[in-house]
Amino acid sequence: MKSFVPLSLDPSVLNQNLTELETLLSLDASLRERDQVLPFFKARPHLCAALGLTNNAVELPDRWASELDLFGDFACDVAAGDSEANAYTLVEFEDAQELSIFSRLKAGKTMKQWSRRFERGFSQLVDWAWRLSAEGESSAAIRRIFGDDNPTIHLLLVIGRDADLTKDDLARLRWRAQHTSLGHFRMSCFTFDGLLHSIRRRLLLSAQPSNMA
Repeated sequence: MKSFVPLSLDPSVLNQNLTELETLLSLDASLRERDQVLPFFKARPHLCAALGLTNNAVELPDRWASELDLFGDFACDVAAGDSEANAYTLVEFEDAQELSIFSRLKAGKTMKQWSRRFERGFSQLVDWAWRLSAEGESSAAIRRIFGDDNPTIHLLLVIGRDADLTKDDLARLRWRAQHTSLGHFRMSCFTFDGLLHSIRRRLLLSAQPSNMA
């Protein structure tokens, strides 16, 4: 699938998918990107659509794509968004291994180095941001991909496992994501565990009744 297709998000299917993701994470301490991660998500369109919620401008995800083509130069593993809000999330998956995010601590050092795997995934987001910026926000190619001018685009990197990170590692990961902007694009970075937790929290929040004055 090289372009977006419509989807009516089914909460019951999504909750089942989230349970399946939790089961996968409980059974496998490490995950391989091509053999496990990509097939798992591609087979679950409702879960892929929910990834759009990491973009704060997305209210109700109603479109998703696998291997969305970006101008013929790049492709993201998954994309999802809200056509009415004109807001989308582009997703890069990496593997979930012990050293996916940080390399081993070197003798005499107190801080780990970012891993090559992480930097490769991060560089994917950098290239997408560059290509989107080069194209402009109201080109024919933007309209062809997203259906409208000036979409609000969020970039998401999913990599690694919580269990392989110390408290300081998680803080560094969170800080880097929160304080990094790629041009005018914002990004997020989650471990697979963190992604599961974030989506569940967002769904819980959306289910809360509004306080009426």
